[in-house]
Amino acid sequence: HVSASASLTAWLAAGRRPVTTRGAYTEEVERRSPGALLLVDDDPAARLAVRKLLEHERAEIHEAGSGVSAEAALQHHRFDCMILDLGLPDISGFDLLDRLSARGPLPPVVVYSGRDLSDEENLRLRQYTESIVIKGVRSPERLLDEVSLFLHALGRKDSATVAAVADAQKDVAGRHVLIVDDDMRNIFALSKALRSRKLNVTMAQDGYKAIAQLEASEEIDLVLMDIMMPGMDGYETIRRIRERPQWRDLPIIAVTAKAMTGDREKCIEAGANDYCSKPIDIEKLMSQIRVWV
Repeated sequence: HVSASASLTAWLAAGRRPVTTRGAYTEEVERRSPGALLLVDDDPAARLAVRKLLEHERAEIHEAGSGVSAEAALQHHRFDCMILDLGLPDISGFDLLDRLSARGPLPPVVVYSGRDLSDEENLRLRQYTESIVIKGVRSPERLLDEVSLFLHALGRKDSATVAAVADAQKDVAGRHVLIVDDDMRNIFALSKALRSRKLNVTMAQDGYKAIAQLEASEEIDLVLMDIMMPGMDGYETIRRIRERPQWRDLPIIAVTAKAMTGDREKCIEAGANDYCSKPIDIEKLMSQIRVWV
């Protein structure tokens, strides 16, 4: 914490200006109505450094030094973004996200942590956010970039676009999808697209973990099953799922690497309800999800 907040303070002292850098955005952040941001970190010095970093954003910043105080703040206020340190004194950031998600939709989350993450920890966090910033020399620029984009995202959309997107999402908003794929890049890209459409997402990297996720949660409404996986492939995983009485009616959409003659029939024979091929057309997939849920 000390080195992270010190490096952030040094970065600010160097006179850096708040500029967005991710994607196509390279312009200086426009002055808009301030958003509301929740900063969750048990280190007062780190919170002060982040406040200074974001002072040009004119955001309304609320602070929480523990998981309990973060939960209380989220019960009483609506936030456009939450910056979360994983090392809280009363509950881990991982468990806090699990608890908050069980109660309802989360605000956009930026994980800002000084710890190196294992593959399992990374996958667990990716259920809630794509924005993970590891504290270090270049981290202030990335943190500012991520937070700026969240705070100003709605400001860049006109009301007609927002209304159209909301209307298209309302039938599936809050539904829970399990993505099963051994390629982490595919999982992250697809989960980000589905979460942006108000779906809850859980991820599994193979068939065995998919079954474990289904056993752990009764709230999964649909499974997106990659077929070509090492070990137990998608066909076998679907068959094993269908062997369980409680999952016989669970919607499963099979995903294959390319459209081949007979693929759809093989997927349906294994027990899938529907089929789509890669590269995935997200709007077509959303139509399929609406049908089956």
